Amino acid sequence: MQILLLVAPVFAIIVTGFLAVRANIVDDAITGWLIAFAYKICLPALMITIVSDAKFDELLNWGFWIAFGGATLAVLCLVLVAGRGWLGHDRSTLTIAALSAAMTNAGFVALPILHHVFGAKGVPPAAIANLIIAAVMFPLAVVLMELARGSAGERRSVMGIAWQVISNPMVWSTLLGFALAAGQISLPGVVDDFLLTLGQGLTPAALFAVGASIRLGDLVHDAARLAVLTTLKLIVLPAITLGLALILDLAPIWAVAATICAAVPTAKNVVVLAHQFDQGKAVASMAISATTMFSIGTLTLWFLLLAQLFPSAFAHLGS
Repeated sequence: MQILLLVAPVFAIIVTGFLAVRANIVDDAITGWLIAFAYKICLPALMITIVSDAKFDELLNWGFWIAFGGATLAVLCLVLVAGRGWLGHDRSTLTIAALSAAMTNAGFVALPILHHVFGAKGVPPAAIANLIIAAVMFPLAVVLMELARGSAGERRSVMGIAWQVISNPMVWSTLLGFALAAGQISLPGVVDDFLLTLGQGLTPAALFAVGASIRLGDLVHDAARLAVLTTLKLIVLPAITLGLALILDLAPIWAVAATICAAVPTAKNVVVLAHQFDQGKAVASMAISATTMFSIGTLTLWFLLLAQLFPSAFAHLGS
């Protein structure tokens, strides 16, 4: 019951965003502004101040990198190898389907949730997950889409891809936090307080925007493929991550964080890629709406299971 009471406000914010737009309490246009505020202002502020305060050795938790990153690559390869025909008849659509099943919204959903539940301890794992998605998976996704497109169209330069990665707010703020942690450089108190105060806006702004962006109309098309992608993203990916975390004997908080990072909805970067390459746009939109909506239930179940497997990670709930 304590777990349910703790995560209920998180999901209530998502539902509030969804209902507020559907009831015309707020205009649908607010979603874009909230996303920009949360993504470009609140998220970097929170990442810099909390990651810089973390121990650098903790940030080099290779078990977490392997568990989360390995599971992500495993699901990506699974869809690319076995999904042709039932998830995508052409290479570009299949690639978008694979990315929809594997790329997780660590920055916009996992980070606010882990910060809400575990406080500052939940941010470093989310920072690493953000780095894996933004600095490893996103460039890989661009390469895969270029290969799927073949010789048609203008190929991106390596420098262009590199700049797109480095200029990502999740990446540059995480790298800056890593650098400060490595150099054991403490921010001045007034700067730290300023960034922390800004960062507090991430949870309500991001989760409200996530709820407001759900499109029920996306859920009525191609239900079979959508069910497969949703199951892969919300059940299979976190299950593989949890299995690897157990095999690698990750510390409880890191095992829980890795699983939750894997269990959140599909990253919005997939839609960005689909539009940039003009391929698989419907698949990407459907996957994001479906995984966002159904994750309210599946994330609750994952939290309940993780609380049974790693009670020490949730010991603070009883205090």
